[in-house]
Order: sequence, then structure tokens, then C-alpha cells
Amino acid sequence: MRTRLRVLLFLLVCLLTLVFIHICFFLRTPITPHKPVEVDIVPGQSAWEITQTLKNTGVISHACTFITIAALTGKAKHLQAGAYVFEGNHVPMDIMDILFRGKTLKYRITIPEGYTIYQIGEAVSRTGLIPKNLFIQSALSPKTKDFFQVKAPSMEGFLYPDTYYLVPHMTPLEIMAKMIDRFRSIYTPEMEQRAKAIGMSKLEVITLASLIEKEAHTKAEQPIISSVFHNRMMRGMRLQSDPTAIYGIMGFTGKISPDDLLRESPYNTYRHEGLPPGPICNPGLDSIRSALWPAKTTYLYFVSQGDGTHSFSRSLEEHNRAISNNSKQKKNRGIL
Repeated sequence: MRTRLRVLLFLLVCLLTLVFIHICFFLRTPITPHKPVEVDIVPGQSAWEITQTLKNTGVISHACTFITIAALTGKAKHLQAGAYVFEGNHVPMDIMDILFRGKTLKYRITIPEGYTIYQIGEAVSRTGLIPKNLFIQSALSPKTKDFFQVKAPSMEGFLYPDTYYLVPHMTPLEIMAKMIDRFRSIYTPEMEQRAKAIGMSKLEVITLASLIEKEAHTKAEQPIISSVFHNRMMRGMRLQSDPTAIYGIMGFTGKISPDDLLRESPYNTYRHEGLPPGPICNPGLDSIRSALWPAKTTYLYFVSQGDGTHSFSRSLEEHNRAISNNSKQKKNRGIL
């Protein structure tokens, strides 16, 4: 009897040892999906349903072990719905941190309205997660926009400016997934209908919104500046938006010069008619709404007054007077 009990205890110890080794191996072994995997978690899904999806898509290697650890750590009860993209070498605990985020967030970044993908890359790199150039290259890659089904030259314009929480080992694609998921929640069916009503595609709306975002320094002027662009497009006039002339020049600082306005670029609206081929920054909600619902004006020109506001004009003659008056005011204030 004692011999049998000893054998059973020995077998139990061996079994527990094997389980322990299996768990340790599972926790320490990163899984690399063969291709980026997008997982949509909807409210009401159980932790087991999510775990099965992760196993079926190749994000984790063992469903039972994953759900057991999730339950033991208490994370199985704190699932948050959302769209997730898994691409890099994540160990299971990293995946849990992503799926059951809220208590284990590591990095917080805020992307201001009007940031370009180059500036977003800089902001992400400051967290120490990934180098700036790696993020920018991914944002410019045709494979990335195809993956997210973005019909644009790049991800510019669709990485919504907001505050985001990131976890270790996230890849550029995984970070951008959070931003475009936020964009999709902002760009409502009402906006889709309005765009169709005024004969604009989503890309054209976001491109125009990006110009408005760069030109307007106050929320109140955004619909008015939008009206100027709409009025000029209706008349076949070039938009002549200064920020378009320097788009794509990394690290550009200072004032835009007359030489910059002559720069050959498909984005330069001084050289080319109509909207640029894509957005020149990532606009906020107010700029997007202004692009869709411009103010009703007959303005065709605007010029900065040097205090964050603009003078608006209906004719070139009136516009030239505004430029002259503003130059005199700046000179009197010692600006020129």
C-alpha cells in the first residue's frame, strides 16, 4: 500500500513538474504570426471565445493554458472590446496586457491635431518603443495602407490625433491599428452621407480637412477657411495653400519662403490644380466637419493677420489691400 502511494505521489510530482515546465515554456515563448492578424473583440464575448480566436488565428499556441493563466491573474474578467492587430514577437503575457489593458498600460502618448506621420513617428520614438524611421517607413508603405484598406497614398490623414496607451513590444502596425480604429469611430455614417451629397470621396474630405487643420489657428475660422477652398474649387482656381508646398520635407522649421511656393511637388497647390493627392497631416474632428459643412460665404482669399486670425476677401484687389494693410500693421508692431 505504501509503495503504491509513493508511486502515485511520484507520478503526481512528475505531472506537476511537467505542467510547470509547460507553463514556463509557454509564458516565455514568443509567437510570431505568419502575417499581421486583426482580431475584433465585440462587447459580450467571453474570455474563452477570445482565446479560441487567438488560437485559431495563430496569435497564441495553446488556448487552455492561456485562459487558465488569464483566469488565475484575474485578467479574464477585464476584457475591453476593440480592434487589435498582432504582428510582432509577443509572449503570452504581452498579449494579455494588450487584451486586458487598463491596469498594465506602460506608455501614454498624445498626438495633437495636425501632426504629420513624421511628427507622430517622433512622438512614438520618444517612448523608446520603436525608432522614428521604422514607424515612418511603415506609415508610408503601400502594404500598410492595403492592410488597413485605406485608399490613399499613405496612412497620412487616417492616424487620428488622440491620447493612446501602448504596451511593450508593439510594432508600428499595431500602434497604427489603434489610431485608425479611432478614426473609423470618428468618421460617422452621417459624414459618409454628407460626403456623397457634396460629391466628395472620403480621401478628398480628409485631404481638405488636413489643409484646413494646417491653415486655421482658431476653431471659429475653420468653416470659413473651408468655404474659401470650396469656392475656389468650384471656380477652378488653384487652392494656393502654403502648407502644401512644404509637405514631405522632414524637419522643416521656420517661415515658408517664396522659393518654397515654387517647389515642384504633387502636393504643392501653387503648382497643381485641385486637392493634393492625399492629406498633408492628420486632422481633428472639427476640421473634418468643417470640410464637410463649410460656412456659406463668397470669400476666395485669406491672409494671416499675424495674431492667429485671418483677413478674408472676395476679390484679388480686396485681398491685395488686406496684404498691404497687414504688412503695415506688422511693421508698426516691429514684426517686419
